[in-house]
Amino acid sequence: MAQPIRFAKQGSTTKLQYSELSRQPLYILVFLLPFIIFYEFALSSIGNTIQIKAHDHLVRFFEAFDMPPTQGLWLGGVAIITILFLWHIFDGNRWTIKLSVLFFMTIESIAYAIPLLLFGAVLGGMVVASNPSPIAELSEFNKIAISIGAGLYEELVFRMLLIALVHTVICNLFKQSNLTGLTIGVIASALLFALYHDMPSTGSLSALTLFFYSVAGVYLGILYICRGFGIAAATHAAYDVVATIMLATLAE
Repeated sequence: MAQPIRFAKQGSTTKLQYSELSRQPLYILVFLLPFIIFYEFALSSIGNTIQIKAHDHLVRFFEAFDMPPTQGLWLGGVAIITILFLWHIFDGNRWTIKLSVLFFMTIESIAYAIPLLLFGAVLGGMVVASNPSPIAELSEFNKIAISIGAGLYEELVFRMLLIALVHTVICNLFKQSNLTGLTIGVIASALLFALYHDMPSTGSLSALTLFFYSVAGVYLGILYICRGFGIAAATHAAYDVVATIMLATLAE
């Protein structure tokens, strides 16, 4: 969901603030592109051992339209790149990039991952004990790849697409306010985000784990609305990278 652009005038020139630039689609695309490429290449080594369900659903969606058989390779990445590229074209923003913005987006994403890690650490002992993960069997490279893939594709599905869908229905069909649409969108996406992690074996996760995913979903939803898709996806990926490595270590 594109955020409104606010301008800050300095003297005779008009400049966009960092908070606005970091929400522009071109910056998000350049920021996330290395992660997309890394994950898509890593798929060849991960194989079918563990899949990001959100990524797999995107691939199946494209294959339903008779896309060339590629075993899912690159289709998810192409979806993100295409969305951001078209968004940039329609917005008519400049084709210039300030590297300092990308640097601060990285720092900001890491900073926003810390509260989620602390919250997870509070619940961590009980969650790990009740939910052994097959990710522990993967190499460190593949653990990082899976974590990055989760950040990218779960944020695309549950934040960018789902919140936008709910917001559109609430505001356009039911004629509610923008705030109401966003609030319901965040809550609905958070609940579905939690239930999604309980698939395909419904009831396999403890109530505590579902609570964590619900709170995390609300947190990431608010982050998406306030700071955009790039920061939300990178924050999610940063959390998953650290949490996956820590959980695998604790499970040993």
